Parts: sequence; C-alpha cells; structure tokens
Amino acid sequence: MSGRKQKKQDIQGKWLREALAKQGVTVYRLAKELGYSREKFYRHINNKTYLSSESLAEIARKFPTMNMRFVLTGEGTPTL
Repeated sequence: MSGRKQKKQDIQGKWLREALAKQGVTVYRLAKELGYSREKFYRHINNKTYLSSESLAEIARKFPTMNMRFVLTGEGTPTL
C-alpha cells in the first residue's frame, strides 16, 4: 500500500462531521462562517482531500469547544 493511501485511511473526514454535529453546526454554516465553499469541506468529509493547517486553525478559533485532536485522529470525544 502506498504512503498516500495509508494516510487517507489514517485521517478520516468523518471525524470533522461528527465534531460539527456535536457543535450543532452544519457544513454549510461552517463554510459560510469561514468564507469557504462548502464543497471544500464535503470533499474532506468524503475523504477526497485534506484540510490545510490554516483551515484547521480557523476552525479551532471559530469553535473553541471543538476537540481538534478528535478531528485529526478520532481519539477522545468530539467536544472539550
């Protein structure tokens, strides 16, 4: 298995979706509040792309009770 395929399995977009749901936030609202297209986040949730560190930092600032460790690794709980 190539390194890229292994990374795709290690980082799951579903963790962002779960964390957003616990915050009561839709992908549409997240995209609107951050000024991005919702397709950017849907591609990540469907494991087609990765989010940049800048996008993750913006999410962390906008939603301080979201557990970013969970978003990145699936470990722990979706909220702090």
